Amino acid sequence: MRLTARIKMGYYPTPLSVIERIKSFIGFPENASILDPCCGEGQALQRLAEGTNAKTYGVELDEHRAEEASTILDHVLKCGYEQTRISNAAFSCLFLNPPYDWQTEDESSERKEKLFLKETIKYLQAGGLLVYIVPQNRLDKSIAKILTYKFKQFLVYRFPEEEYQQFKQIVLFAVKKKDNSMDEEALAKLAQVPETSLEELPDRGEPVYDLPGSKDVALFKSVIIDEKELSKEAKESPLWGKFRELARIEEQRIERPPLPLHTGHLGLLLANGCLDGIVGEGEDRHIVKGKVEKVVNKYAEYKGDILEERELEQYKVSVKILMQDGEIITLM
Repeated sequence: MRLTARIKMGYYPTPLSVIERIKSFIGFPENASILDPCCGEGQALQRLAEGTNAKTYGVELDEHRAEEASTILDHVLKCGYEQTRISNAAFSCLFLNPPYDWQTEDESSERKEKLFLKETIKYLQAGGLLVYIVPQNRLDKSIAKILTYKFKQFLVYRFPEEEYQQFKQIVLFAVKKKDNSMDEEALAKLAQVPETSLEELPDRGEPVYDLPGSKDVALFKSVIIDEKELSKEAKESPLWGKFRELARIEEQRIERPPLPLHTGHLGLLLANGCLDGIVGEGEDRHIVKGKVEKVVNKYAEYKGDILEERELEQYKVSVKILMQDGEIITLM
């Protein structure tokens, strides 16, 4: 199982049949927002919000799964949750099915089931609902302490029999407290979950938990620059449009001068490359290329007993002409 978890990056999507049962526990308000910080391809979160007005927000590290999720969820970030900037206390519901693995190769390190819980609770508003899906034996006392300190109104069920057999997963529902406090009675009950024979997750006839409403999430972005998103935002930016207008990127041309140009003017235009290109017709047709180079000449001279070094900057102007027979003529 460990090797399989590594290959899948700890990814075990929640079966959609289980999502339907989870959804039966939840009452949705007119405006709600749901965050899944490891959303995979987004199917579970999409099904949970389907038929409601809830906005869906997903975070996914795997590039392919993130692209799939972006086609069915309202907002998706392609990165790890630790590479995000997200508004705290902004979401009505936190749907959390974290990776089932250790944080590092060292098995004395922290489990991801616990780490994801600790790091993402802050995004859930007071009164918001936590839906926490983990293998039953992973709900140890350290996780139970976090849950009972931050949450109340617990319900815990195991997956339906067929789905439960593979990874022994459970679903925990809890409401986030407004003020943190330890509930010793709830802690004792949750700490016994790994050894408890749990009831199978039912399909409720009516909701148990009503989600609180939420406003638009003000901050939901990745600290990693995505080239596709950057290109899209640049094209839509009014500032970029103004820059293109001022720089005349799409149409670079020289306006007709109010008076005829003198020979010196033509020389400057040639040297600056403003008249580069094909010139003339028939046998006189040729290519012109102008160029200005800065040349620095160094020299030294004595002033009394002191040797002074000086630099003299000059600009060297040249215009090259390529004739039809291949001859190159250089005008200085």
